[in-house]
Amino acid sequence: MSLEDISSRPVAEHTSAEAAAALTRAFEGYLVPIKMSPQVFERRFRGEDLDPFASRVYSRDGLPVGVLLVARRGWTSRIAAMGIAPELRGQGMGRRIMRDAIDDARSRGDRAVLLEVIEQNTPALRLYESLGFRTQRRLVGYRRDAGAAAPETADILTDLDPLDFARLAVREGEPDLPWMLAPETLSATTSPARAYHLEHRAYALIGDPAAEPLALTALVVPQEHRRQGWGTRLVRALTAAFPDRMWSFTVVIPEDMATGFFEKLGWERHKLSQFEMRLEIE
Repeated sequence: MSLEDISSRPVAEHTSAEAAAALTRAFEGYLVPIKMSPQVFERRFRGEDLDPFASRVYSRDGLPVGVLLVARRGWTSRIAAMGIAPELRGQGMGRRIMRDAIDDARSRGDRAVLLEVIEQNTPALRLYESLGFRTQRRLVGYRRDAGAAAPETADILTDLDPLDFARLAVREGEPDLPWMLAPETLSATTSPARAYHLEHRAYALIGDPAAEPLALTALVVPQEHRRQGWGTRLVRALTAAFPDRMWSFTVVIPEDMATGFFEKLGWERHKLSQFEMRLEIE
């Protein structure tokens, strides 16, 4: 199939429903398929600082065949998502989209472009490397099965405003976190997500409690309370508060962060991992 008759328009010229449908189509049959509603699209990508004018929907004969979502902060752009409809994969469409993204970033005066790619997605990894992206670090995630026994604990969680969690993450979180764990991303979190603290010594942010699996989004233990068991107590209190639930901490954690922490609590590492990659723009 020819790519010459494929056109693109900014996401800003589409409704949220159209953008969500295009994204779902572009990730059909992917290693991690995406099925996205307009509400989830707005909630997620608003927090990532999506630029709807830098982002594009690619179409042919009026039907979406590709999506490029670009998030921006300062002099840095991030490819928040890049997907292609199944019938166009392996025909150079991905290279065309990425060159559009890089050229646009250069014309804006951006200094760097970031992205994350599933490590096991060899074709995508090779494409990004051929365009000059270099791996910065591996990102991992963890999961806990629904059948695991809830731990016994006397600790009681206290509700916290998610915005206060983000403010705490600015003061007490680790520097240079991946985009999805950065306080700038967390600050956009709203209901139905929830935040909790344990005696103001450990803090957690989770996704929608009704979702399956239940997402553990971020953890923060202030410097003065670290290495005293508060993180362990917090995770145990969370799993006890939501018994018989599957938990997942998505694949956004730097591999060398909290090494062994989740395994000691009975969580398993996700089978898939990601590379965080960066392209310096000259």
